[in-house]
Amino acid sequence: MAACRGRGCALLLAVGLAGCSRARSPAEAAPPAVAAPAPSPTAAPTENLVLPDVAGFAAGPPSPGPDYVRRIYRRGAVRIEVTLARMAMSADDYAGWVKTSRASFPQAALGVPDDEANGFYQCSDGSPPSCDLLVQLRAGLHYEIRGGGTSLRADVDALARGLPGLSGPSSR
Repeated sequence: MAACRGRGCALLLAVGLAGCSRARSPAEAAPPAVAAPAPSPTAAPTENLVLPDVAGFAAGPPSPGPDYVRRIYRRGAVRIEVTLARMAMSADDYAGWVKTSRASFPQAALGVPDDEANGFYQCSDGSPPSCDLLVQLRAGLHYEIRGGGTSLRADVDALARGLPGLSGPSSR
């Protein structure tokens, strides 16, 4: 993958490999742990990262890290953990992310121009398949919206619509 270099591509590869593992039922385990990105020496303070309340979901308290914030959202039996992190990318890194994402995963229509954000689904083979949604914004923010086997595409899309920078995901 010559066009894909840097921390963003390493995360994409790790996420892709994680998507190859067997799907777990909600009773087997909590949502998969999301490795926190290494703090960037130029990262702004965490207080600038905000995961808001989202209509239709009950939200737990935010859990901040060095340059990320996590929050758990619930709706009925659905439990979704959202991580918002700083993940700055050069133009080449972002192009590599988009190329790998489009070649490897079902794409999400995010309601923003393609050159500003790219998102893809990781779904299980179950019936119905549970899905997670991962999004990289060209502005240097990264969302991981993971239901740990409890969420459908409609669930992660509904939650994403309420997050900053994402105006309306729907599957393409």
